Amino acid sequence: MIRIENRILSPTAINTYLSCPRKYYLRYIKRLSTRSSIHLIRGLVVHKTLHQFHINMPPGPPELPLDAIQKTLLNAFNTEWQKAGTRLDALKMSKQDIDFYRRDSELMLLNFSHWFIKNNRPLPEACESRIFSHKLKIMGIIDAILSKDSRVILIDYKTSKYARVTDDIRRQAAIYALLYADKYGIMPRAVWIHFLKFPDDPYPIHIDEAILQYGKIVIESVREKTRSQNEAHYPCTCGGYCERDFVMA
Repeated sequence: MIRIENRILSPTAINTYLSCPRKYYLRYIKRLSTRSSIHLIRGLVVHKTLHQFHINMPPGPPELPLDAIQKTLLNAFNTEWQKAGTRLDALKMSKQDIDFYRRDSELMLLNFSHWFIKNNRPLPEACESRIFSHKLKIMGIIDAILSKDSRVILIDYKTSKYARVTDDIRRQAAIYALLYADKYGIMPRAVWIHFLKFPDDPYPIHIDEAILQYGKIVIESVREKTRSQNEAHYPCTCGGYCERDFVMA
């Protein structure tokens, strides 16, 4: 058996393995190209829009009113959506369907704008923060890092259809908290899951020693199971759906 002792994992890689070992093999070991989808493209565009908004929004007075904030968000979104035009065309979806997802994405940003105003315009200290832990051999990208009442909040934006905190999301939150604690020596108070599809406040996943320990166990378990390059060690557990996500050679 060929061993890979220093494989770098990520929350996405861990969740991929737990959803289907073969899907993990195809993506991270065989390195097949992932098929694009409207959900992936839309998610990327919305995340880029919020990133631009956060880094360009000036702190303090004069504060922009709601309509100006919405205009700023939608202008940035339209720019990013146009940049994604070639990828959207390649999906060969109808114009009606593409327009639906465009309007749906704009609604997400309007939902965010109302939350932003209602909560006194909370600007994060960092956004799209890439954190790597040498000790854990884990890398992750945290959407936003917010300081609130002298405590750290990590924010993860979701463009999912449903506002449901799944096991995948809980694992992701635990690993983000571990990454932040390892790098800065501070335990985040919570990871906020911000479901942009809905106008509700973010769902808080509170961080304590138990969830950090859970994250460590998951990381080590998946690391041990993904050392091999042997395809036979990565059986399909999803009924073959995993292969639909890739451009098979």
